[in-house]
Order: sequence, then structure tokens, then C-alpha cells
Amino acid sequence: MNRRRTKLKPYKVSRGSLEEQKLREDKRMETQRALLFILPVVMIAVLAVGIFFGYKSYEKAAEQERKDFEQSVATEPVEHDPMLLSVVSPAYPLNESYVPALVDCQGIKVSPELVDSLNAMLDAAKTAGHELMLNEGYISFKEQKERYDAAVKKYRKSAKVSLVKAESQVKLTTPREGECEQQTGLIVKLDDNVKGKFENGEAYKWLCRHCVDYGFILRYPYAENVGGLGFSSQLFRYVGVENAYNIRAYNMSFDEYANYMAFQ
Repeated sequence: MNRRRTKLKPYKVSRGSLEEQKLREDKRMETQRALLFILPVVMIAVLAVGIFFGYKSYEKAAEQERKDFEQSVATEPVEHDPMLLSVVSPAYPLNESYVPALVDCQGIKVSPELVDSLNAMLDAAKTAGHELMLNEGYISFKEQKERYDAAVKKYRKSAKVSLVKAESQVKLTTPREGECEQQTGLIVKLDDNVKGKFENGEAYKWLCRHCVDYGFILRYPYAENVGGLGFSSQLFRYVGVENAYNIRAYNMSFDEYANYMAFQ
């Protein structure tokens, strides 16, 4: 018995259905593109907010550390050394008879005003992994004269130049007697046990960042400083915590700040 096969009608997709499907696909692609753009923006915004609040937290901690340190080293009123903000240079030399009050610190003579702060800074550096050495402190008028004369003589012999030429070069690193700020007892010369130039080491970087917390500044930070001395990475001067913070905040040299404070 023969059965008649039912003839299947071809399935027709309406034009409207195709257009709706295309619109849905386009919308899905637009959503994906929007997400690809929005997600990085959101991540950057979250990162920026994190950095901002992290920096604020660091500032708050640093300020609290400064206050805690000031309380630990200044529990009683201190009569400050009158030389604290005094500039010593060819324009403002010290008399041969000037000798400051001095105490011994690790075998080096320094002003008594900076001892507690210096020891605290050296201890903090050691905790941070930097073994700093105190090489020099106070230098007398006589000793500085001997240093200067010896440096000039050595330069003349090696460079074969006139006395005037030798002195002009030596003054960049070795001031004359009476013109050396180390005669105040407020400058210390620091070094570490790491090979290479001190200014290339991690200890120097740590000092530049944290010395103000203990009342110290890098005394000669520029290639040319007031008085003619060149850059020195090892000479740090004690000026007191408040002055040190102000010098950094005002972006002044010590000479500029001392002059500014003289008229306050």
C-alpha cells in the first residue's frame, strides 16, 4: 500500500527576524566594547584612589614620627647654640679666637646640641640597614689652615700652576681657615663601608630622605654653593628639626633660609 509523502514546505525567515537578530548582535558587541573601555578606566581610578590615601597615610605617619622624635629629644627647653643659623663663608669668616662648646661623640668633637639627634639618626640608619660612620666633626682654625696650605701646595705641584690658580681650585673643596663651617662644630662628615662613591650608595639616599627628621640638612647640595664651595655628599649640618623641615618645605638653601630668618 503506497503512502503519499507529505511535501515539506521550505522554512522562510522573515526579514524582520534577521534585522532583530542583527540589532541584538550589534548591541552585544557595543556592550563588550564599552566594557573593554570602562574596565581600565575603573582600574586606574581605583589605583589612583589607593595611591592618594596611601600617600596621606604616609604623610600622617611621618608627621607623627616627627612629633614623637621631637618629644623624645626635647623634653626640656633647650637654649639653642647662637651659631645654629649662622653662615660661615669668605663673606662671614670666623675669628681665630672662636672656639665653640664641644663634647665627644664616638671619638669626634661636635656641638653638644646635635649629639642626641646624631646618635638617633645613626641608630635609625643602622636599623634601615646602613652602617654609617662619623668621620669628622669640629675642625679648629689652626687645623683648617694646615689643611688648606697642604692642599694648595699639593695642587701646585701636581698641576704645575700659579699660586692664584691653585687657590681658586682648592677653595672649591677646602675652604680657608676661618671660612670653614666645620669650625662651628655643627657639621659632621659621614661615610659608609660600601665601595664606590658615597653619593651613589643607598646610605646617602636614605640620609637625603630622612636627615631632616633629625634636624640635619645636606650642607652643600649644589655644584656651586654660596661661598664658592662645590657639591659635597658627606657634609651634613645640624639646624634643628623645625628649621630642617622648613628649609625643605621652602625649597631654600641653608644660606637663603638663614638670611630669610634673620629678617623675621
